[in-house]
Formats: sequence, structure tokens, C-alpha cells
Amino acid sequence: MQTLKTPQATKIQTEKPGFLTIKDVSKVYPNLKEPEKPFVILDGVNLTINEGEFICLIGHSGCGKSTLLNMIAGFNGPTSGEVALEGARITEPGPDRMVVFQNYSLLPWLTATENIHLGVETVYGEKSAEEHNTIVQEHLELVGLTEACNKRPGQLSGGMKQRVAIARALATRPKLLILDEPFGALDPITREELQEELLKIWQENKITIIMITHDIDEALFLADRIVMMTNGPAASIGEDVHIPFSRPRNRTRIMEDPKYYELRNFALEFLFSRYAHHEEDTTESDTSAVVLPLPASKKRAVADKAMPPVSFRPHAVEPAEASPIKGAILAGSWFAAMATLAAVNMSAVSSQLNQAKLAETVPAVTATAVVSSPPSPQIAASSIAASPAPIAASPAPTAAIPAPIAAIPAPIATASPAPIAASPAPIATGSPAPIAAASPATAPKASTNAASGISDKAELDAIGQQLYARIDQNWKTTPTFTQSLTYRVKVQQNGDIVQFEPTNKAAKDFVKETPLSVLQTPTSAGAAAQKTAEFQVTFSPTSGGGGVLEVKPGK
Repeated sequence: MQTLKTPQATKIQTEKPGFLTIKDVSKVYPNLKEPEKPFVILDGVNLTINEGEFICLIGHSGCGKSTLLNMIAGFNGPTSGEVALEGARITEPGPDRMVVFQNYSLLPWLTATENIHLGVETVYGEKSAEEHNTIVQEHLELVGLTEACNKRPGQLSGGMKQRVAIARALATRPKLLILDEPFGALDPITREELQEELLKIWQENKITIIMITHDIDEALFLADRIVMMTNGPAASIGEDVHIPFSRPRNRTRIMEDPKYYELRNFALEFLFSRYAHHEEDTTESDTSAVVLPLPASKKRAVADKAMPPVSFRPHAVEPAEASPIKGAILAGSWFAAMATLAAVNMSAVSSQLNQAKLAETVPAVTATAVVSSPPSPQIAASSIAASPAPIAASPAPTAAIPAPIAAIPAPIATASPAPIAASPAPIATGSPAPIAAASPATAPKASTNAASGISDKAELDAIGQQLYARIDQNWKTTPTFTQSLTYRVKVQQNGDIVQFEPTNKAAKDFVKETPLSVLQTPTSAGAAAQKTAEFQVTFSPTSGGGGVLEVKPGK
């Protein structure tokens, strides 16, 4: 009996497709002026990203980085080629891909919690409100914003806004996180803090991240691979560099690694030599090769590998014939500036001379007036006005001065005696009108409320307290403004607001958040006869989401 042997099944190993694949992608926009010369942004881009990888995309401005990310996010489609996530072609935006922008893109009228909650309830509509709140709270804790959860974007710093944007993106649990220069607008200290936070979140969730950056050091610290793009137009992938540093990463230890400087110099050579960002072709004489040196402690460690020279080229080279024209323009501008400065100096000198002549003539007139004045008791008393005692002992014409002058001797003591000595006739006639007009004692009455007609301070205080109570009682809205709103408010003796006027732009824009429009009373014929007082009313926001009201007499 012959036994047939069952043939062994041959195992065919097929390569697993990448998590995100970009295959022969090109992006072309039509040229309406010259249809035969279309605008080619990307040309033949090929890239494969594995699940859980952290990829940084680097290139000069205008090379198509954001265009490529928009196609990955589904905001825009390629002209040719294919972008696929887990084998499925990307044709539109979806919750499996979330984007964090450089400008945060938060809704300014919502709090941090509400901004995150909006994304959660949109993606997880089938979940309960309690589950929504739990997800939001978890991601607020993840980015360290539990204490600022009820603040609006206008009350948050740049770093805190970006934390909210990252939490909103992660709360929907996407498969791919797309970061378009998320830390570009932040200061260096905040940027490093958020880089550490992002690495911590990525290591805990193992989410796939693709990030645009212009910072080579940031890319070396964060990424598994750095993808460098060539210049546009018709940009493509120039280099795909693997970063060998182990994880978790320590910034100080990485910067002490000799490989760090080798990779950094390679990236600089790519950006500033091989694909320098310039608009015109330059000759070899315009390019000077500069080798970026390593620290002295690291040179021996990489001595076996020659560092590639990094050549820097000017952004744009001016034609030689433009130099004389430019020099003539600069010379003309210099002469015009010198002439203007000389004219200003001559004007200042002339003004000083006129003031000096005026100062010389005034004492002479005063002296003449004193000598020519007749010896009378009234003039003798006025010539020593610095002392309050003679005023009290002056004869009847001087005694006719009102009580405020005798009660406030300080303004009289500081007044210049020259005008009184120069014109003794009004004092001799006993008419108190000229003295009362020259006395500064009436100035405080006018300064109590400049445009009101109400001079009694107690009455002004009472009206101000009544105005504060009415506004405070009717101010029910929660402030959404971030800077103080100041208004000039005109109030009648009975407390009615007859007019108000904003004094800054914010006050004009957010007037509906104040109760002034509701409290304003139309002026009637009977009320027009009443005196009015002017006040300055200020509405100020507080860090806790409330507001502070301040009412004080107008200037």
C-alpha cells in the first residue's frame, strides 16, 4: 500500500502595510494667468509612517509642509497619488485624525472645559453626559489644567491655551495626532516644558504623531525620525533620518552625545547648503563654506567621521548696478534729515531767546510799578501779601474779601505780588471783584466736577453712592471681556443716568455686557432744569471669571 505524503503548506510572508502611507502624492494648482505653467506645490512625495511613531517634518517656509498635513487631515485632497490610513484612503476629515494648530483655534466665548467638552460630545454623541464630563476631567488633569478649567482663552497664557488645544485633540482618542508648529509662538521656557509634557503623553498613550517644526533641536529631542523636505516649487522628501537616542529621553544627556552634533550638523547642511532658501541663483564666489565646530570635549569622539561643511548663502543677491542708486537715495535721505534737525534746533534756540527777553522785561515793569505807587496803607498791605497777618488787619476795602480767602491763606501766600503791585487802583477803590477774580481759591470749586454745576462734595458723594448701588444691582452678566471698560456717565441730582460715553475701544465693543443702556433715562422737560454730575464708571474683569465695579467723580 502506497502512502501519499501530504505536502507541507508554504508560508508566504507578506510585508505589513504602513500605518500611514503617502504614495506618489502631487499637488498642483492652476495658473489662471498662464495656464501652461501651473503651480506645482508637491511632486512625487512618498512616505510611510509606522503605528506609534513620532515623526518631525522639517523644511523651509513655503515648501509644502502644511499642504501635506492638510491632505493627511483630509482638509484637502492630492492632485495625484494617494494618502491612506490603515489601508483606507483619506478623502475627508475624521475623528481618527486630530489637528493642533499654532494659533490654538479655541472658541473665545467658551471656558477651557467647554472647549474640550465640545469635541467630546461631537465625537461621542452616544455616550451619556456623565461619561462626557469624566473624559473631559481626565484630559484636563493630563495637561495640568484642573485649576484653570473655568477660565476663558482670553484669561489664559499662551502655554495654557496650547495645553487646552492638545487636551481637546486627545480627548477624542484619535489614531493620529497632527501638530502644525504647536510651540512656535511660545517662549523658550514654556516651549521646553510643553515638549516634556508632549513626550510624556505620547509615551503613555503610544499615539502616532506627525509634527511640523522649524527647530532642529526640538526635532532631535522629540522624534523617532526627521523627514526633511526640499524647497518648493515641486517639493519632495529630501532626507529621512533615523534618530538613534533611546527612550525615555533626557535633554542634557542627549546634548552630551557626540551623535547629537553629527545629526544637527547634517540637518543644518541640508537646510542651509544643499537646499538653501534663496530666490536667485548664486555663483560659487557668493557662497562661503563654514564648518560648524563641535565642543572641544566632543571632537575626539567623532574624529573618525568628517563633518560635512555647511555653506550659507544670502537670501537674495542684489545686482551690482543697483548699488549707486541705493547710495544716492541714502545720501539724499541723510541730507534731508540733517536739514530738518538744523531747522528744529534753530526754532528751539529762537524760542529760548524770546523767553529770556520776556523774563528780563517782567522784573523791570514790576520795579517801576512799586516805585511809582503812592504810599497808601492799602498798597503797603498788598506789597507784603506773603504774610497773612496784614490781610487780617487791612482796612475796610480789604475786609470786603470773602471768607474763603481769609480761611485759606496758603494760595494767597504763594501768589506773585507783581500783579497787585502793578495795579494798586482796584485795591484802593475797595472793590473786591478784581481780588476775588485773581484769587485761586475758586479753582477747587470748579475742580469738584468740571462739567456738572454741582459743587457740594457731600452731594456728589451721595449721588456717586446711589449710582454705584443702581449699577451693581443691575449688573447680572458674566464678563467675557479681558480688559477694563471705562465710561463717562452724566447723572442728574435725582440719580437718573441721562448720558454715558465709552472712553476706550473695549468699552464700545462690550457695552451690551453693562447695565448702562438699561438704566439710561431719557431727558424730560422738567428734568432738564436739574443740575448734573459727571462720573467715571469702570467695569474690570477678575481672574476668577467675575468683575469689579468702580465709580468716581469725573475729571
